[in-house]
This record gives sequence, C-alpha cells and structure tokens, in this order.
Amino acid sequence: MPLQRSVTLNQARIFIVPTLQGGILLLVALLILLLAINFDSALNYALGFWLIAMLWASVHLTYRNLSGLCISGQVGSLVEVGQMAEISLLLSAPRNQNRGLFEVIHKQWGVVSVAMNGPSVTVRLPLLAQARGPITAPRFRIESRFPFGLIVAWSNLKIDVQAWAYPLAVHYDRQLAGGGHEAEQNPPNDPFYRAGSEDFHSLRPYVAGDAIHRLHWASFSRDQLVVKAFTDYQSANDVLDWDQFPGLADEARLSALAYHSQLMTEQHQAYELRLPGTVVCADQGPEQLARVHRALAQFGYD
Repeated sequence: MPLQRSVTLNQARIFIVPTLQGGILLLVALLILLLAINFDSALNYALGFWLIAMLWASVHLTYRNLSGLCISGQVGSLVEVGQMAEISLLLSAPRNQNRGLFEVIHKQWGVVSVAMNGPSVTVRLPLLAQARGPITAPRFRIESRFPFGLIVAWSNLKIDVQAWAYPLAVHYDRQLAGGGHEAEQNPPNDPFYRAGSEDFHSLRPYVAGDAIHRLHWASFSRDQLVVKAFTDYQSANDVLDWDQFPGLADEARLSALAYHSQLMTEQHQAYELRLPGTVVCADQGPEQLARVHRALAQFGYD
C-alpha cells in the first residue's frame, strides 16, 4: 500500500480469517452437520446451522469494526538518541459506535491495545531512537476480534508519521572569536551587533516616536534633527556556531552543539544557534532548548 498520512480502511484493505476458536467451532459445526445427514436428525441440523450462522454473523460484526476506520498520523516526540520516542496515531470513524478493542502489532513494540468506544481514540506507539534524525513508523498490523473472538479482521498499514532524535550531548571545547568589537563597526557586517541602549554607535535622522532625550542637541542647534543611536554588543559566548568546532566531523559538531546548548540552558543564559542554512534566534529557557534540539535533529534532512 502507498505511504500516506491518513488511511481509511475499506473492503480492499481488510482481510478476515477465523481465529483458533473460530476454526474449532467451524469444524464442530461441520461434524454436527455430517451426523445430521447420516442419522437424519433435525436437532443436529438445527444445532449445526445455528453454529454456522453465529460464525457468519461474527464475520460481519468483526468486519464492521475496521470498515470505515481512518488511521491518521499525528505527531512524533523529540528525544535524544538512545531514548524511546513516541508516535501518535488517531483512530477515527464517521459512525459513533462501540468498536471494541483494537490491537496494533509490530515486533518493535509488541502489542499495543486500545479500546474505541466513541468517534475517535489516540494510540501511542513507542520506538527506540537508534540514530539522529527522523524515526519513521514501520509497517504495522491493526486487528480486531470483537465481539466474539471467533473471527479476526486485520490490515497491514504504513503511515507517514515520524518522531525526531537529536544527537547525544558530547563535550568538545569551543573556539570563540577573539578580540572585542568596536562600536564604530558597521552593524550589518558585525554578527555580534544588536540594537540596544548601552553604547553610543552613531547619529541617524529623527523618526516620529523617538524619545526626546535621545536628540542630539548640538546638531539641533545647526538645524539638523538627528538622534543618537545606541547598541548592545552580543558576546561571542552567546552564540553557538557550527564553525566553533573546526576539525570535527558533522555528527561530532552536532553533539558538541547539543552539549553546549544544554549547558547554557542550565546556566539560564540566552544564546543563539547557527548552523549552515539554519539560524535559531537568541533566547533562553526550555523552549529555546527544544527549538535547538529540533534544529539539530533535522539538520541535513530538510
């Protein structure tokens, strides 16, 4: 079946076979019918046909559990390599009915059971993050034996949903940019420049809304309406840059960036991440760390 974000089960996708109990019951029903033919027994005829009718009804009721069921990929978690990631699937159906217990089966997680008593239910599947990058959901089997356990209806599916794994944090020393940054540097060419209020930078034309105390009165006396522009210079220690780890392989650089981002978060320090083609703006806290981890996990997969 083609890879899709959402799959709706229909007659072409659902397979039905008897369970062990259903097979035994079918065999017993056939033996009873043979006895009824042999001895011309009306009671045996009634019992044999009743058992076969129960199996026939079980086929329809079990098939109805999967028929029209929509399985949609939702979200995947973000974890460190070596941890257990989690992928969420949404099971939904247009008819609000009790569909009993579904089993989602794969060797990676065994059997995950979920009861569906309403229009929708979410099932969470654990997956081991073995390497950095996307953790895709494998092809799995979903089946139902409800209501009698005599028939199993099943389908093999592969849903387009994935979790992400960011690299293990490994300590490597950073090579920081040397020297300070003069206030007279041109801001667009200075990666550590940011507008602020600490250091005087230059004069610029007055813009409506500028504070009066920033007017340059000496220029005003010469009929020039200009204001003083101030800057704050961001320390090199606040920037985590790909180029701060020369000589390391790509995965080792990502591990080093993961280590220093966690360290800066623990120190309640704001920082910015710079990767080739990706920049995570300066911020701090767990939300910033999550953004950095996602950027490290997705690096090279965009």
